[in-house]
Amino acid sequence: MATSPALKFLQDVVRNLPDGDQLGYVLQRISRLADAAIALFDARGDLLGAVGEAPVRLLWEHAAEAEPNSTGRVGRWAVRVRRSGPSGGVFTFVLATKTDVAVRVDDELVAAADIAITAVLGIVRGTDVRRARDNAQLLETLELGIPASREHRYWPRLVEFGFVAHSAFLVVVGESWDGTVPDAGYVTAVLDDAAAAGVPILLATRLVRASSDSVVHALIPDGDEARAWLRGRIANRSLGVSTPRSRLDEVPAALREAELAHRVAEGRRSARAAEAMSGGRGELVDYATMPLSDWLACRATGSALRDRSRAVLAPLDGHDELRHTLVVYLAAGLNVSRVAERLYIHANTVRYRLSRIEDLLGGDLDDALLLGELGLVLGPEIRALREDDG
Repeated sequence: MATSPALKFLQDVVRNLPDGDQLGYVLQRISRLADAAIALFDARGDLLGAVGEAPVRLLWEHAAEAEPNSTGRVGRWAVRVRRSGPSGGVFTFVLATKTDVAVRVDDELVAAADIAITAVLGIVRGTDVRRARDNAQLLETLELGIPASREHRYWPRLVEFGFVAHSAFLVVVGESWDGTVPDAGYVTAVLDDAAAAGVPILLATRLVRASSDSVVHALIPDGDEARAWLRGRIANRSLGVSTPRSRLDEVPAALREAELAHRVAEGRRSARAAEAMSGGRGELVDYATMPLSDWLACRATGSALRDRSRAVLAPLDGHDELRHTLVVYLAAGLNVSRVAERLYIHANTVRYRLSRIEDLLGGDLDDALLLGELGLVLGPEIRALREDDG
């Protein structure tokens, strides 16, 4: 009994599947058998792989609206769409030929292609899971602290992930503004994105010291390329970055610094949100360069700092207009004219409000000690206004 082309295709794929680029190999085989270009998309329309010169974006626009197993046309291209999984929830592949007639591909071969792609994607995803697990486990081990005498055992493992042995690194703590808990898909996407940018990274979502499930910890090299990659990914996130370190026994200290810097970033986010200035821009705070006032504030426990801040500002409770005027005044460098311009009021009105504030606080707003205390307590709001003006 003769073996069908579809079964022979599956047997050949299983027998000859390479160690590298398995998905590319399978797509090439499908393309040759079908004598057609092929494009493979995930459920969101992101391109997973393609062979040939067909217009992939136009193919996806057609496939997204097409029936799960159908033929059609995209301009001069005849196409056949196959969506796999419930409602196409796994992947979609499109075969396309530049011809006036419909794509003529045997249904059995299309089904076999579906099976082969499903199998290879399963292998790839399994590899991604193992890679993410091994990556996270190494950072979790470093979190506990590596004695200097055992450091030589762990640098080779970092080298496996692309780091240069004994070179400087940074620890990063990040959190999405909406409190989203990062899942396996998020971890894989970040690892892939960093790899594409040539940035080594260790990433963990559940370190022992994490303040919440939405917090992510990472370790990256200290360099212009890695810092630029990090800055490009702060939209709608609060990030804290440690000072550069080069010894693995310093990872716990670097984690603490990154956590404190993250606390400052969250404070700035809250201040911007209070002034309706969030804008999705993100907040990144570098522990090594943060102002002394921020450093002092983040070193205090959150509850103690909040209690002391409330005590300083308690006389302004119920006087929201005066409190806002005070913040604008401090952000404007004590310049009455600039306050009047920003608040759209007369300069004499500003002076009157400042006089009332002084009465309530029981001190003069040209007193260096009072100004220092107010700058410490209102620092995030002052900085938010200055950045908005800038």
